[in-house]
Amino acid sequence: MRPPCVLLAPTMVFFNWFKQRRRELFDRHWNMRATLVPLLARAAPALRPSMGNRASSSSRWVAVSAKGSGKKAGSAKGGYGGEASVGEASGGQTSADAATAAELKDAGIKVILGSKSFTRKAILKEMGIDYTVAVADIDEKAVGDRTKLTPKDLVMAVACAKADAIVDKMANELGPDMAGQWPLAVDTMLVTCDQVVVHEGKVREKPESTDEARSFITSYGESPPSTVGAIVVTDLETGERSAGFDGSTVAFAPIPDDVVDFLVEEGECMNCAGGLMVEHPKMSPLITEFTGSMDSIMGLGKRVVGGLLSEALLTRRLKGLSGGYEKEVIPVDQRIDKAVN
Repeated sequence: MRPPCVLLAPTMVFFNWFKQRRRELFDRHWNMRATLVPLLARAAPALRPSMGNRASSSSRWVAVSAKGSGKKAGSAKGGYGGEASVGEASGGQTSADAATAAELKDAGIKVILGSKSFTRKAILKEMGIDYTVAVADIDEKAVGDRTKLTPKDLVMAVACAKADAIVDKMANELGPDMAGQWPLAVDTMLVTCDQVVVHEGKVREKPESTDEARSFITSYGESPPSTVGAIVVTDLETGERSAGFDGSTVAFAPIPDDVVDFLVEEGECMNCAGGLMVEHPKMSPLITEFTGSMDSIMGLGKRVVGGLLSEALLTRRLKGLSGGYEKEVIPVDQRIDKAVN
């Protein structure tokens, strides 16, 4: 009988080929949708009355035009509706969300969300994924050189720094000799994220003052902002990481001063990158077009985080850690190692 390490080598070669092929198929699929859906939307305006007067967010990586809806910002009577506002903007749980949640549950995987963002918590809950929260408590603006890093490099650096901080905190709680050692938690994955808004070539993070928030929000009615996000999934049993980027662009009609005043006085925008709140009842009626997905703009793209969790779970299965194989297939001294970043 061949030793496990001999059997593992061809398995990992197949896994790497499969992962590359899957990414190619996903890219081809979403690029095709991004091309066809806007054409269909323009060709079938008669369908819009039955859909309501707002852009649909249930399809991902599409450009949807809602110009000429005639819906005024003043028609939004209340303020930020919390989970209800997030759910209405993101479109609710999809079949892919449900499949990811079921896959994690069947494998006995616990999820830790490394964020105190209300929106991210609401999106993960909407996906049907049970989770607990751990906060990194780092100075995000001290991470990376803002004058040199691209938006993608910046958000990835911050997302990884959040993961590192939480991992270090967990290791310290287990004992002084646990730094850089694994496992920190069995059958557990940590999700960390970061996002910035890019407007006219400049990176925007959370507003530092109400005046800055007011300026940010007003400018979005003049030219469209884009979001750039990074998501990192860390397996707390092995230290391995899966990471991905997400991005979207949204265009608004001119934003009235009374809407800007309402958002700033309410204060929720101060906790959002660039002060951007597409899910807010005062802002969503002003959306004229977007490319990407609403959940991506709100800070946690469901397609990306779901794909990363599934990818991490598949890696565990191939190593015999959970989800279909006996853990004894791979000796403990071979599967517990320092992080592979």
